[in-house]
Amino acid sequence: MHGPHLTRLSVFLVAASAMAFTALPAKADDFGSRITISVAPNYQGGTTGDQAAPPPAGRAGVGYTHDHPNPQDLKLDYGLDFRIDKATHFSYTRSNLDFALGRILTIAPTVSLVTGDIVDRTDTISLSHAFPHGVATSLYYYNHVRQDDTGLCLNQAYCTMAQLGRGSSGTVTGNPQSIDEHGYGMHLGYTFGPKSQIGQLFTLGVDAKYVPRPSIGPTGTSINLGGLGKYTGSQFIFPYGLTVKLPLFPGHTTIPIIGYERATVLFRDEATPEDYNLILAGIIKVINKNATLSLTNLRFNGCKCADTIPPPDVVRFSVIQLKLDLHTGL
Repeated sequence: MHGPHLTRLSVFLVAASAMAFTALPAKADDFGSRITISVAPNYQGGTTGDQAAPPPAGRAGVGYTHDHPNPQDLKLDYGLDFRIDKATHFSYTRSNLDFALGRILTIAPTVSLVTGDIVDRTDTISLSHAFPHGVATSLYYYNHVRQDDTGLCLNQAYCTMAQLGRGSSGTVTGNPQSIDEHGYGMHLGYTFGPKSQIGQLFTLGVDAKYVPRPSIGPTGTSINLGGLGKYTGSQFIFPYGLTVKLPLFPGHTTIPIIGYERATVLFRDEATPEDYNLILAGIIKVINKNATLSLTNLRFNGCKCADTIPPPDVVRFSVIQLKLDLHTGL
């Protein structure tokens, strides 16, 4: 994180912590009962059909298939939740996404590009409140960082001096072409629809995310492909989505889900936001009050309104996740 944003985050933390402690009961021994720790080991595997495909005839293969072409990794998500009162929570989460893009043929006329494994990490701090009638809101700060791109210096946060062409040193330093994203957001969620043994079936969510950025891109010459727009500074983006629970099984411990999301990110040196049509499908198994097991497939397909790669190609990838969520109080 950069200095100014860390300062704003500190102010947010102090304010939220003050709210939390003013709501504490008189008995100090109740403090631990308000804290829940979550740990979620999970397997993530790339399921993009041509993520490591050989180049077509007449094209040179460019990419990193020699290192880690197919994402197949174990990750650890985790979090900490503090219950201020029955409806209000202060929380921190870390989540990971491991993927590889589908083959790209429009970078140059004679090139076939495959990315290999890409590793993203997102840290989120939020203050949330549940209202009656299925309405929930939260205010949050998030920091989304590209940690690695198959071990090479492409657009992750840190590279070695040698990878950056600054000598032969293996010293790690910041990458000026990192495509990290951080900012502030407000989420509004609404659960509605027919009631079933697993509750109301539909959940609609809308976010307003503010992404602070410099007025000029960090590298001076920002990405601008397809004539879709020039670099602009700080701005709002508005992702949204709808999730549906399917009451296909008796009881409430096995829950299939499907959903759609218009996922949006704005990396710090891109001209316009990246917009994705995300289709998710999965099944959740409630093991007990402290554990759930889920299997989810996420399919991202880039909107042609975003200038990430030259058209007619779009950024696309899919990931399958098998996750065990474990929750325990102090």
